[in-house]
Amino acid sequence: MATERCRAINLENYHEPGKLHQSDAYSVRHSPLRESDKMTKSELVQKLAKANPHLHWLDAEVIVSTIFHELAAALTRGDRVELRGFGAFALKRRAPRLGRNPRTGEKVQIAEKLIPFFRTGKPLRDRLNGKGPPVT
Repeated sequence: MATERCRAINLENYHEPGKLHQSDAYSVRHSPLRESDKMTKSELVQKLAKANPHLHWLDAEVIVSTIFHELAAALTRGDRVELRGFGAFALKRRAPRLGRNPRTGEKVQIAEKLIPFFRTGKPLRDRLNGKGPPVT
């Protein structure tokens, strides 16, 4: 799951793999990855079930969904989620500002909002840049 450029996971509005959601349009246009290079939630579940033959695929789906749900719940509470060696999810506050309606040109007040932010851990950054152990 490319972090969708720091978007929080919203399980209630989960859309089908392969179908783009409006909010994905920016990240797809500006992503260095091709569509075939992305892993969907269902592919992650399949990979987890295949790597652990003692797990039924439904159990793997519950595990993945629970992790995503707890991650989203922690961010909703304002907590920081740190996964050692992988990275940390946190919230960044965007201050209120004055924007402009592109159609009419009128000035619009944009409220303060919280944006999910992901920062990679050093071991993951090293693996991605070929300095760590190879990815299997």
